[in-house]
Amino acid sequence: MHTAGSRLHVLRQNHVEHTSMTHRNVVRFFSTALVAALALGCSDNTPSVGPSAGLLRVSPPFAGIDQGTTTTLTASLNGIAVPVTWVSSDATVATVSAGGVVSGVAPGMASVTATKTDDATQLRSASISVLAVVGIGLTSGVPATGVTSGSMVRSQGLVYHIAVPAGATGLTVTFTGGTGDGDIYIQKGSPPDDSKFPPPGGCASGNPGNAESCTVTAPAAGTWYIFLAVWDPYAGGTLTATVTP
Repeated sequence: MHTAGSRLHVLRQNHVEHTSMTHRNVVRFFSTALVAALALGCSDNTPSVGPSAGLLRVSPPFAGIDQGTTTTLTASLNGIAVPVTWVSSDATVATVSAGGVVSGVAPGMASVTATKTDDATQLRSASISVLAVVGIGLTSGVPATGVTSGSMVRSQGLVYHIAVPAGATGLTVTFTGGTGDGDIYIQKGSPPDDSKFPPPGGCASGNPGNAESCTVTAPAAGTWYIFLAVWDPYAGGTLTATVTP
């Protein structure tokens, strides 16, 4: 049987142990945070300070692009563009031009590094992720002929893609000729299906027969997908995608 004094002693002891444990947890938390911060600060992507004032910056520092498309990187010091040389860590994944235009060659990861031309201690890298595209590639203005759905049934269909450069004023897709009835759905970034007419941010055409035409005004740069859906099985049609500068 515990006396009141012994219970008070136990309560105080528990309070001291709880306080000590909480304090140790706080110390451990901030110690862990400090280690993480130091690790980030020591990243290989952090430029060293050279004769120039400030640090070189590359924008954007991270970019995801589709295979066959491009993005442009810029380099600046104290907010002012400076001359740099550009190098890709893996040209089989992504290449870079002298002007900082990165081209996606094959799916994968690569880093693109800018080095200030008059100060080699000033360098900075951007991480580039090249994403795979699906479907059949189209070239602007070049018809794909003999397009046939084969054994596909309603709501199935063929998927195509086309790269749209920056500054394009229009993307027009037509499907004509042949037999049957195919409908077209156009969407940027991922293949659409026939669940939404038109798909978000894109367009669709569902006329009787193969007499389809659809135009997206001022399409954003990137990969645009075309889903040629089966309403009735089609054969011998012609699909054309045209990008207007």
